[in-house]
Amino acid sequence: IKPNGDKIKAIVDLPAPTTLKEANEFLGKINWYRKFIPNFARIAAPLHKVTNKTKHHRHEFRWGPDQQQSFDEFKRLLTT
Repeated sequence: IKPNGDKIKAIVDLPAPTTLKEANEFLGKINWYRKFIPNFARIAAPLHKVTNKTKHHRHEFRWGPDQQQSFDEFKRLLTT
């Protein structure tokens, strides 16, 4: 089993999330690749910190430097 190049390109081309829904969608897409990414849980932790909001608290979504670093790291790891 190996990653699908077209799907990786689709993930790499994604802009940084601006909403809770987009952040959750990114995590959903990247989750399949966890078996190929060492320390997946550690890298994903900042993303989970902002995506564990309930529907009533989705307005509290804040994308910060830690989340951007995690987002960029996943993209880098998918292409190396």
